[in-house]
Amino acid sequence: MTDDEVLEAVKARVQEGRPTDLGSCLLTQAPASAEALAEAEGIIGYPLPPLLRRLYTEVANGGFGPFGGIEGLRDGYASDGPSMLEVYLQYDEPGPDPEEQAPPSPPHGVLLICNHGCAMWSMLDCRHPEGQMWWWDQGDRRKCDLTLCDWMRMWLEGKLEHGIPGHLAVEDEESWCWPETDGL
Repeated sequence: MTDDEVLEAVKARVQEGRPTDLGSCLLTQAPASAEALAEAEGIIGYPLPPLLRRLYTEVANGGFGPFGGIEGLRDGYASDGPSMLEVYLQYDEPGPDPEEQAPPSPPHGVLLICNHGCAMWSMLDCRHPEGQMWWWDQGDRRKCDLTLCDWMRMWLEGKLEHGIPGHLAVEDEESWCWPETDGL
């Protein structure tokens, strides 16, 4: 599917009252403003992928897509707690306890874009022009061999019920998993 085909298919799902996987509902978010897009790109330090820009401005400011929907920009949909950009800005803030074990923050330009519940997220790498997808599962994170367009197509085809399939994971220096423990 092309970006145009994905955009039209998402619009059709929204019009049918199926903007997410969590049952039928009406999408209440208005499209994002040009100001919200500019602000987000300034915070992220990278442009949003063209497909995401179009989805935000032609469909809604989040609240559509896999599971409960993608996160919005300023004044947009937020699945649980702080907004996507607020979480992004917290990446560099030190935790309250330096001894506390926590996964390292994702690299700059990588956003937690879709909450799948149970500490699982689809992530979007804005450093990649088409938006490379990543998978976060309880702190473990892996790049995936698919773009935002591929990810949206998989959702539209019903292939993202349990997150991004593991066979699409790519091992590289930016992937990270909790260290193995010896019976602790």
